[in-house]
Amino acid sequence: MQHIEFTNLLDSVIGPRIIFHQMECDVCGFDLIYYQDPDTSKQNGMACEQCNYVKKFEFKVE
Repeated sequence: MQHIEFTNLLDSVIGPRIIFHQMECDVCGFDLIYYQDPDTSKQNGMACEQCNYVKKFEFKVE
């Protein structure tokens, strides 16, 4: 059940995504996953399910 809730969190914070890169989380040792937008191929966030950490990347274009 926790996985479904985490997936819903990713959907609401990051939105559409595909896995870009995977590495070991410095905090818990679980998988820290970097995501990219499937349409633009730009990185759009990262998350660790074990830490329940989600970060959305927003790039400012000037």
